[in-house]
Amino acid sequence: MIRCMKSPARLGLLLLAVCLCSAGCEKTARDLHLDEVLAHESCEKFLTAWKDGRSADELKPAIIGRDYAWDAGDKLIAFEVQPDVFNDGTNLHIPVKLSLESKSGQASTSNVVYVVGTSPVITVIRD
Repeated sequence: MIRCMKSPARLGLLLLAVCLCSAGCEKTARDLHLDEVLAHESCEKFLTAWKDGRSADELKPAIIGRDYAWDAGDKLIAFEVQPDVFNDGTNLHIPVKLSLESKSGQASTSNVVYVVGTSPVITVIRD
């Protein structure tokens, strides 16, 4: 055994130094970079794919996204991105007006918000 390990105090100091050095290595939400232009483009691509009759899985791995109405089989007839975008520092909250048609053929419109992140991967999730 190395001589410095014989002293419990020295061993404790060594463990404390290792813990302090490794404590700064974890990423938090504040460390994730948001590219606003990429977020807008990704939301548009996501919604255009839905409108074109594609599946959300076809966008992977470039864009990972979910919308429960899309998953339920509703058709997206039209969408309009609204101007009141909110940046929380990690995600862009993009309001969108959707015109949908249900499986039964019933038309509806709704105002929703998509939470879009660009780091470490692009995500588009309906709020």
